[in-house]
Amino acid sequence: MDRLPTQCKAVDSLTDGGLATGTITQIFGEKALGKSILSLQAAYSTAAAGNSSIILDTEQSYSGYLLPYWMERMEKRFEKKVPVVYADARREPKASKKKPVSKSQLITAISTTLNQLGVGYIDSQLGVMADVLSPDLQLDVDVQEPSVIVIQVPEITDLLGLHGVSAGIDVSEGGRVELHLRQTPVYHSILHGLVSQTKAKLLVYDSISAPLKAMFTNTQDLPARSSSMAMLLMHAQRLCIEFQIAVMATSHVSIDPIHGWNRSPYGGVILGHEAKFSLELTKQGAKRNGEAMPLNPEDRVEKSRQVWVQRHPALEDYSRFGYFTIGEDGIR
Repeated sequence: MDRLPTQCKAVDSLTDGGLATGTITQIFGEKALGKSILSLQAAYSTAAAGNSSIILDTEQSYSGYLLPYWMERMEKRFEKKVPVVYADARREPKASKKKPVSKSQLITAISTTLNQLGVGYIDSQLGVMADVLSPDLQLDVDVQEPSVIVIQVPEITDLLGLHGVSAGIDVSEGGRVELHLRQTPVYHSILHGLVSQTKAKLLVYDSISAPLKAMFTNTQDLPARSSSMAMLLMHAQRLCIEFQIAVMATSHVSIDPIHGWNRSPYGGVILGHEAKFSLELTKQGAKRNGEAMPLNPEDRVEKSRQVWVQRHPALEDYSRFGYFTIGEDGIR
């Protein structure tokens, strides 16, 4: 089992040298703790070492903020100009010769028109209309050298489509969001082809929880949310095994309303079962295990944050943690 260093001392120490190939590593925590910066840094580190990395940007934050701010800093840190390739998953009729548009662009256009006409609708209906008007998922990526490939894919149906799952979303009369398969899922998916074509060694979901939270908002939607998560992770695990890639999945946290200290990764046991390594990012001073000792106390400063080993094949849960900081050149 090889490792892909993230160049964050605490993370690489807790994972025995970096992100493990052939399996999934989960990184979870509250907002603004550095999950996306760590994801981008791991992708740059992998590309700088000679292997492409793929980032599935479900929160639409890379092209607008992360890359414009961090690209030059990452290139300076790794002393290499790494190509960044943007791709937008889009739905386009196979016979159409018109200019292709992404599903998000189509949804925006439909909602604008309906608003102008004063027609009421719910968000899930927009996705259904977009699927009907532009049913075939397309992804064009041209990579000639080790690169960071960023795919913007905020819609859960598009994310599933990249994984070989053709599905539609319906809302019952009682308001329950339901997921319906249109055909049997396939393994030789668009994502499978992309990993094979680019010889990528790292696949990042940032985050895997965002599109699920956006679509499946109520407890009655749990079956659809769980099945979506299971299909995504099953496909990712097969890619891990076939191509010996590392998969990094960032996730939000679920907070126990009665015991506020009890925080678990969003996605529950499904994500927890598939991820062989799981790390939680916290603010400095967070208490998870009173007997845990820091592995790098010399790196603690006023603005330090903490990363805890929440799950590890050879360590007890929350038995170790490390300090890290976010500076001008990323995470140390």
